[in-house]
Amino acid sequence: MINKIFLSIFLVLLINNVNAADYSYVKNRIAMLSEADEKTRVTIVQELGRLSSNANLIIPDLISILENEDSHKVKMEVIRALERIGGQANTTVPALIKALSDENWEIRWSAAGALISFGKKSAMAVPELIVLLRDPEEYVQNAALATLGKMGPISVAAMMDEVVKPLDYADDQFKMRIVCIRSLGALGAKAMISVPLLIENTEHENPLLRLEAALALRKIGGDDSMPGEIGWLAEPDEMVWPKGSQIEGNFLMFAEAKQMVLITIVNTLLKLTMDPDLQVQYAAVKGLANFGNKALPAKDKLINAMNRGTPEMRRVAIDVLANLGEEADDVIPDLVSALADFDANVQWAAIQALRKKGKKSVPELIYMLEYDDDSLTPNILRTFSELGPNAIAAVDNVLIMLQHSNADYRALAAEALGEIGEPSEIAIKSLNILKQDKNEYVSSSAEWALNELERIKDIRENNTNEE
Repeated sequence: MINKIFLSIFLVLLINNVNAADYSYVKNRIAMLSEADEKTRVTIVQELGRLSSNANLIIPDLISILENEDSHKVKMEVIRALERIGGQANTTVPALIKALSDENWEIRWSAAGALISFGKKSAMAVPELIVLLRDPEEYVQNAALATLGKMGPISVAAMMDEVVKPLDYADDQFKMRIVCIRSLGALGAKAMISVPLLIENTEHENPLLRLEAALALRKIGGDDSMPGEIGWLAEPDEMVWPKGSQIEGNFLMFAEAKQMVLITIVNTLLKLTMDPDLQVQYAAVKGLANFGNKALPAKDKLINAMNRGTPEMRRVAIDVLANLGEEADDVIPDLVSALADFDANVQWAAIQALRKKGKKSVPELIYMLEYDDDSLTPNILRTFSELGPNAIAAVDNVLIMLQHSNADYRALAAEALGEIGEPSEIAIKSLNILKQDKNEYVSSSAEWALNELERIKDIRENNTNEE
């Protein structure tokens, strides 16, 4: 009883004097662990961990506790303390690696997570971490993946080894290949060396493998990271790439080499847009959105997908078409037609694609507005709102819509005028009249637009006066 009272008092003092740690101080804390109950041992280890590097000298003692302690709660706190102290990696990392095989999943999980703080010094743990990708506990798998993700090319090589293994190598090899392919994708540009292997898997007979490989290629190709000094392989926690390589007597800069890889990825995704599996097709088309005008060769296929695919495929095809650049401006009529799609998400995608096209989309929108097509008119007016000042050429056409018999059109036209922001005399006069509209939606839209135009007009007048 006396010992417990003494320990409680000392722990309070410890919290208030944590910066005063010295050799005898922390050694006393370690000595107290042999006499304390589980709860007190947990508390003592937590306090020692808060000392951070000041407790570096007791790392061997903590490792000894980790190896001989029965309580998994205490062991978990020891692992956390070792992570916070972060010293003596040559001793600590092997101890944590040993803990990766503990029968208690929480210990395996804690040890896998703790290794992250040791960066490249924990590279020797890669084989054991790969094994943990097969762990029955999902938390452990995720911790192992997170740590592997911090090790750069060393973990890339290990995961590529797993992907290369035949599917009959082990009962769970299919799952392992999927996990490793996903992990390679998550590493982005760091896993660029795995692109040929991933492309090989896009040709596998199993559609799930093709899908996962396509997703990984999307992520790798979409990573814009461009590190640039020799030393990458020696520094697994650094994003460093060779400046160039010797190919057939010509010095190839890394930027050029990366460009070649990106072209290869784009060509692979283009091929996958014709995959027999709809999910693979969708992943491939969506992936092309990351590559701008490099996906231009797929324009005709994308237009076909926009017109005939599933709603999801139509939407993603529009997203890609919007990113193709000026070379694909001839798709504007197709995008305007997509405003009449029966799916609201596809309609919105078309509106946003036309917004990206800017002023260039206005003539076609004006032309189609004149048809007064119920399937198109509302979204054309919404597109003018999204275009804002870029739709100034459409003001006269929008003013005409203020007098339409359809109340929704009148309201949308008023909102468009407010967003375009051209406070002409006729626009302000027309909106003042529309404020008296019997339809509440119309009158409130007109009032909002009028306030916007009056605000813009005041700003312009003030600027003129200041000049």
